[in-house]
Amino acid sequence: MTGTAHPFRLSRRQYSLGKNRNYQYVYRKGKSFPSRHMVLIYLPYREIRVGYSVSSKVGNAVVRNRIRRYLREDFRLLRPGLKPGRYIFAARTSAKEAAHGVLTGDMRQALKRAKLFEAEQKP
Repeated sequence: MTGTAHPFRLSRRQYSLGKNRNYQYVYRKGKSFPSRHMVLIYLPYREIRVGYSVSSKVGNAVVRNRIRRYLREDFRLLRPGLKPGRYIFAARTSAKEAAHGVLTGDMRQALKRAKLFEAEQKP
């Protein structure tokens, strides 16, 4: 196999929030934007970094990983139009019953309420 990356590669590491101390910093200093099935915590930063928090209260490992996959995919599609910063999406317990489309709508709604889309920056 060659050294080139697959064109649809998710490049998770490039946008990962990383270590626990980074999560704690964003939780402490960031601004919270709640929605029905998740909470967005945002902190301005020079580049896009994202983390996902799905508590064991949400469900078993299968359910938590499914929600995390949904959130990752939705953010991957929205990422090109977003302002740089540190994002944390924390799933609420109601997220386990929500369909993927509902979670997508919730993410868009939280980002729109926070005015984090690049197009909204211009008057």
